[in-house]
Amino acid sequence: LNRCPFSTQMKKGAACTRAPRIHFSTIFATMILLTSISVRRSSAVFFQKSKAKAVSSSSVLPNWFSSMSGGGEKPKEYYTIGLTGSNGLVGTALRDELSRSNATVDGKPVRVVCLVRSNAAEAKDLSTLPAAGDTTLQWNPNGKTVEEIVHPEAAASMDAIVHLSGENVATGLGPLGFLGIRPWTDAKKKEILDSRVVTTKALAQVVAASPTPKSFLVASGVGAYGDQFVIEPNGSADDVSAADESTDTSQARGFLAEVSRQWEAASDAAKSKSGHRVVNMRFGVLMSTKGGALEKLYPIFFMGGGGNVGSGRQYFPFISARDHARAMVHTLQTPSLEGPVNFCSPQPCTNAEFTTAFGSCLNRPTILPFPSFAVQTLFGEMGTEMLLGGTKARPKKLLDSGFTFQHPTIKEALASALKESI
Repeated sequence: LNRCPFSTQMKKGAACTRAPRIHFSTIFATMILLTSISVRRSSAVFFQKSKAKAVSSSSVLPNWFSSMSGGGEKPKEYYTIGLTGSNGLVGTALRDELSRSNATVDGKPVRVVCLVRSNAAEAKDLSTLPAAGDTTLQWNPNGKTVEEIVHPEAAASMDAIVHLSGENVATGLGPLGFLGIRPWTDAKKKEILDSRVVTTKALAQVVAASPTPKSFLVASGVGAYGDQFVIEPNGSADDVSAADESTDTSQARGFLAEVSRQWEAASDAAKSKSGHRVVNMRFGVLMSTKGGALEKLYPIFFMGGGGNVGSGRQYFPFISARDHARAMVHTLQTPSLEGPVNFCSPQPCTNAEFTTAFGSCLNRPTILPFPSFAVQTLFGEMGTEMLLGGTKARPKKLLDSGFTFQHPTIKEALASALKESI
């Protein structure tokens, strides 16, 4: 070697005075050492990258398999009910029962959408709304097309429509209408009929246009059977047969029977497409101190002024508010129930039996009768049909479907009304 690269004393251009001997074996060992260090460093980098990739893969694979198996959080599904008349006596009882019992339909928790009448259908995506609390939706019963009645997006989210709204049959028009004095004027009769028939036809069109099956539950009344269920002066209860859902109503007499026929016929449009279920709920008299007949009678009986109306032999088709609400939930949960369904107690009573039971519940005398001529003078046609006439009906379909009444007797129904919040 002419120059010694290891010499620190070497001058420029000078030769090494002490040139070390470097054997080939030393050079070879040095190369091996450098190669080993390089390999170790490369290996470390490789394994670090591999580890990072493994960690990344471990976070990706579970998500991938989760998506394949349907994992991850899904939006909660609800059984959505569109409800008209939600603030009325029956609607309030239904909402209370749904909340109280945490009822499910088709295995889903129930969500109620309160349908409010308006001049235009409201656009709202119901699928994104929470179940807690009731949601309102505006609808237009006078819409010319299905889209103008209930907005299509909202209608598609409903599994059932429960139609309860209708003009009060026991009150008149005008500022003193609440007194019910001879209320059934021609104008009032038209309002009673139109408030039921027009709205039912509109909602039936919405149901019929739906591509997915829906349940359509529409209110009606046991008045469909007529008002002739009265025990003769020398007769007995066995002489008066109870009507059930198979009874022919085409010839039943009375204004309310005619209203019921047209009301139920208005729902027929929803039957035009297979898959939809239509239930005509024939309501009896709801026993509640929060509204209806009992609300008006309660202060009279409480003051000791109660007594038989007319002969007292006319039948009184009652049902407790709680059983009524439970029966509606049962109907929603029971697909086999369709067509007319009677909502009344399985143990019908007469007006005289009702009077005695109510006096007993309040511990008050019931010795002041309300004679027939006074009823006819004050209330006219409404009094003759609703107070002096009567209906004896039996809830055959509910019983056959397995429904059990909690308050089958009039005394139990009245006791329930005095302690219930509905």
